[in-house]
Amino acid sequence: MSLTPPTFLTVELCQAAFNNLFKLYYSESEHDHSEEEGGGHEGHVHAGVTCEEDPDKQYSKPIHIAAVFIILGVSLLGTIIPILATHIKQLRIPRYAIIVGKSIGIGVVLSCAFIHMLLPAVISLTSDCLPESWHEGYEAYPYLFALLAGIVMQFIDFVVLQYLTHKEAKKHSNDNISLHDVHTPGGDAHTPGGDEHSKSHCHGPSGAHGSHVHGGLLMDPAALKTIEAYLLEFGITVHSVFIGLAVGVVDDSTLKALLVALAFHQFFEGVALGSRISDAKLTSHWHEALLTSIFAVSAPIGIAIGVGVASSLNVNGPTYLIVQGVFDSVCAGILLYIGFSLMIKDFPEDMEELCRGKKYEYLLRAGLFIGLWVGAAMMAFIGKYL
Repeated sequence: MSLTPPTFLTVELCQAAFNNLFKLYYSESEHDHSEEEGGGHEGHVHAGVTCEEDPDKQYSKPIHIAAVFIILGVSLLGTIIPILATHIKQLRIPRYAIIVGKSIGIGVVLSCAFIHMLLPAVISLTSDCLPESWHEGYEAYPYLFALLAGIVMQFIDFVVLQYLTHKEAKKHSNDNISLHDVHTPGGDAHTPGGDEHSKSHCHGPSGAHGSHVHGGLLMDPAALKTIEAYLLEFGITVHSVFIGLAVGVVDDSTLKALLVALAFHQFFEGVALGSRISDAKLTSHWHEALLTSIFAVSAPIGIAIGVGVASSLNVNGPTYLIVQGVFDSVCAGILLYIGFSLMIKDFPEDMEELCRGKKYEYLLRAGLFIGLWVGAAMMAFIGKYL
């Protein structure tokens, strides 16, 4: 019995059927597209994105004003916990637990940079609501600004390290250690044991386990930790202002969902910042209080500004999108530099200090990795809603 197809299933008939199906699908797509363009939508529309503010949105000022104080309290709480745990004996927690919290903070910083800053920057600077000239000029603006911020950060780091190196060399000049001794090629020093001294003050990435390394990014004095705390403060504070501004202008239904996400967002960012402030060991408690307060009020200030201009500000307008996108890109570049620096430098140093030779060494090491991963995962999950 031969399996021959029916005579009516010719190649020409099958081809005609496929052509008819294609024409039917294409005509329906054109019909849907024409309905989207002429379906009575008010405002300027690009690919389903409305570039004008909705005049009929439900907006309640009392709810938004309450959000100012809620976010203020949460931001302050997250930042102050690591600092109080360092200074108050009754709140002293084991050193290992503090480092786990620090590892969580590193994950928070990295995840915040990628998901909460760089992604919104890409969305803002590639929006269809921007002028055509913006898109035609260059397509990688958000990544360019983040890259430039990272490069500038590296230059600032280098300048600070050179200054600290010069300052430290002058400080030890009374102990027969001069700048000429430190920079003598081949390790020749004018003091006994000059070879050992030149090795302990090496100029490069090697010798990282000494008290400090001259001319390289592995140098870790208290002053450098202070600079890192300042830069981290700047990055997340500017970002928080724009986040607060966006929350301040949204409608009531959107605010309820964003408020929960923003509360967790500010709390975990506060923990990350508070860990860096406490680790920097600033000269006074007033100094710590100042940095804490600046971050705590950043998002509430943004919300308050949003409430004040909610009736006139269009968050889909070109000016707002460009300003927000540029600042988010720059802040992302700063936090990426800081986050990867902490992960490459501080993380392994803390692991060696607390885990090497200890009982359950591998479990202790795993705990630090899990802390890093949990911090990144938490902020990544919040990024789904904020």
